[in-house]
Amino acid sequence: MRCSRRGPSVALALAVLPLAFAAPVRGQSLLDRPDNVSTDWVGNTGTLYFNFVHRFSTSAAPERKVTNFPTFLVATGIASRGLVGFNYATNSAVAARYPNEYEFFGRYAPLQQEDGAPFDLGGQLDYNLAVKGVDAELSAARRDGPLRLVAVTRLIADTLGGDKRRFSYGGGGTFRLGRFVAITGDVASLSSRAPDEKVAWSAGLHVALPNTPHTLSLHVSNATTSTLQGLSRGGDTKRYGFEFTIPVHVARFFASPEPVATAAEPANVAVPTVVDSSPPVTVVPSVRVTPAPGQVSPAPTAAPPTDTAAAKTEAPRTTAPTRSAAPATSPAPRATPKVLVARMKGQSFIPEHIEVAAGTTVQWKNLDALIHTVTAVDKSFNSGVIAADGSYSHLFSRPGTYAIYCMAHPFMKGTVVVK
Repeated sequence: MRCSRRGPSVALALAVLPLAFAAPVRGQSLLDRPDNVSTDWVGNTGTLYFNFVHRFSTSAAPERKVTNFPTFLVATGIASRGLVGFNYATNSAVAARYPNEYEFFGRYAPLQQEDGAPFDLGGQLDYNLAVKGVDAELSAARRDGPLRLVAVTRLIADTLGGDKRRFSYGGGGTFRLGRFVAITGDVASLSSRAPDEKVAWSAGLHVALPNTPHTLSLHVSNATTSTLQGLSRGGDTKRYGFEFTIPVHVARFFASPEPVATAAEPANVAVPTVVDSSPPVTVVPSVRVTPAPGQVSPAPTAAPPTDTAAAKTEAPRTTAPTRSAAPATSPAPRATPKVLVARMKGQSFIPEHIEVAAGTTVQWKNLDALIHTVTAVDKSFNSGVIAADGSYSHLFSRPGTYAIYCMAHPFMKGTVVVK
């Protein structure tokens, strides 16, 4: 096999350059995408991704020779919702006498359902050195409970060169069987296929490894490489394989250490003092009077005797105007508590910078397969351990700037500004 020495070095430089940017974007695991469709996966800025897709086939007996079709992905997030990188396949069949296939790509996902959009939307534009042409893909996906469906259309350069273009249409989805397991599948077909080209398909079992940032795919497909060219073409041979994701958070090598608490800080709850504003009540003790012999017991008096002079002098009575009873006033409606929902995903706080008004509660949901904490640098609050799918809420009642980080992953940092 041929392997150009300049290609990997230039591609690696292009992939590492955007790591200087720090805006967080969405990280997506293999639980959210089938094996042959991945355009709306854009990763996290500041994270370098190494994905390894290894597919192989075996020949018939008695030879039983194993033929490998590996594809390496190196990429990193850029800007706010983008990903740049390259795919390198060492055994490509898309162009004659070109076994080593390079695909330099850029992706952008302008819509994200988890941010309130009705669906996910992503696109990719790339240049494939094997066919010496530009390819493109557009995908749309929507999640409903454990099911996530995706539709995709592609415009690919013809392997014969020139100005020829062909379309590919397909779709697929994932169905989560639990927090860490999903089953996946997809199909795609070229608009006009050559006799040796079939509908491309894949089916897989995807697993998120608990308490790690890694995901694993065990799948079968009739496609070869993981480039848009390779994923659009199917063959007669079934190829079994796996994909393993290795995210490297570059910030952990440069982040300054934060003070790490060993346990959750107890909340300082002030017990309110109840003040009774009602007028004081004077209790008059009852007096028992014993009559002398031959006298009749006096009737009990309900009230103490009034002054005689005051009793004889009566104030002139005035007739007060008749007033209708005032309607009962309904209680003022209670103010709806202000809650802002944030996420911890891809070992990042999303969003990383939050601005809220005083009296707002911020709730962080842990969407990773590993534990996190939400800890204030000044130790004013600490969530303790937040397991996968867990959450933590904190009421910000006083204005100020609160720096937060994760005790388990100190490179995870964020800021909450309360106005």
